[in-house]
Amino acid sequence: MVPHFFKRLKNIVAVLSAMAAATNAFANVNAIDFSKIPDAAKLAPQITFLKTNYRLYNHWVHDWQYDIPKEKTVNTLTSLYQALEKNTAKNEETYLLLGDIAHYLYNMEIEEYYQKALDNYKQAQLLAAGDYRAYWFMGNHYSLSARQLDGFDAYATALKLLPADAKSPEFWADYSVACTNAGMVSTARYAASRAAKIDDGMQHLDEQLLPIAPAYYKAAPPDTTLQAKDIWTTYTNSSKVVLDNWLMGIKVAIDSSWSLKAGGYDHHLSYLVLNPTLATDAKGKKIGYTMLFMMKHAEPGETLQGYLDKLTSKYTNRKPVSFTAGGFSSMLAYEINDPASYRDIGGGHFYEVAIERDAPEFPGMKLEKPAETPTNGDNSGQVNYYRAEQKYARAKGKIFYLILLDTCGNIFDQSVKTFRDLLGNNLIIE
Repeated sequence: MVPHFFKRLKNIVAVLSAMAAATNAFANVNAIDFSKIPDAAKLAPQITFLKTNYRLYNHWVHDWQYDIPKEKTVNTLTSLYQALEKNTAKNEETYLLLGDIAHYLYNMEIEEYYQKALDNYKQAQLLAAGDYRAYWFMGNHYSLSARQLDGFDAYATALKLLPADAKSPEFWADYSVACTNAGMVSTARYAASRAAKIDDGMQHLDEQLLPIAPAYYKAAPPDTTLQAKDIWTTYTNSSKVVLDNWLMGIKVAIDSSWSLKAGGYDHHLSYLVLNPTLATDAKGKKIGYTMLFMMKHAEPGETLQGYLDKLTSKYTNRKPVSFTAGGFSSMLAYEINDPASYRDIGGGHFYEVAIERDAPEFPGMKLEKPAETPTNGDNSGQVNYYRAEQKYARAKGKIFYLILLDTCGNIFDQSVKTFRDLLGNNLIIE
């Protein structure tokens, strides 16, 4: 049996107290086409009760104080569930409705309905694999059951299947709540904005999120100096080591065998040096090469071309090349040959790639990842709260990203292949 998300607050090491105001899930039941449910007319009173009172049970309530008794609410929804379950002509809409009723009963602490909700959503997926709603409903159920990663797997599928012209503010509202529960506040604000663009009545959702954001992200003081440990975070993902620098808006995933040196933040600049696994030349010699990432705030009136020229103007033979880096194809990129350096291993051969980015509307959105609800195994029944670990928010204004490959002729093809793979597939720039 999986305990409800809010019931698990008694086991949580910490949770933002302000988040509770934003966890009022919305009525995805409104996305169900009741006209397609067999015998729906015979169940009209119970269905009307369900749709009219969904705010009572679309989330777990710690202290039930509504005018309608909880027992009556449970009995009405249980009766509706049992009547629909007996129908032998169930279709996708029926299973979606059964899943939602089970979800609501679970929210009212009828624990056996946790799995029933999942089973019904899965049946809906089998009947209509291309319908985003079954994955949306499942994602919402998981999110409110403290299974954030499973929830985001379901939401990821829902987002892929969501029609471009879909007008569903409830979907974006539920997704915003799920992102908030998972600590993805920037993505939550984006989803809230999508909901509000469809329905002005959803404006309040972003207003609820605004007080939460500062608990997750803090601005760096002007002209400050920060150590590398203050701005870089690392975690593993399969065989990759992922490095985040939220202040400079960059994420890099590298092989765990690589060595690295991450710099702090000084004079509006930060850096990262990567040394991939040694390459082997045609004669069997092991040769190292280096990748350098430099991130700096653009000075007033400073251009990307001018910044690049200032750093590499001595190379008069640089040749423009095309690149895809960090999801962008618009950039400055040059190939440089320098026979005078590394003469014994084929001469110097370099790439320089430069990108400029203004601050995005929702800083941090590209860097966020869902986090499971933390627990401490405490079964005392006490509700505990925590404050999320703050990160430095993406610096305001324009940032220049300069990425250099320092290699040689003898291992040029190998090192360039690794360089292009890193920039094209394992780099995110906001």
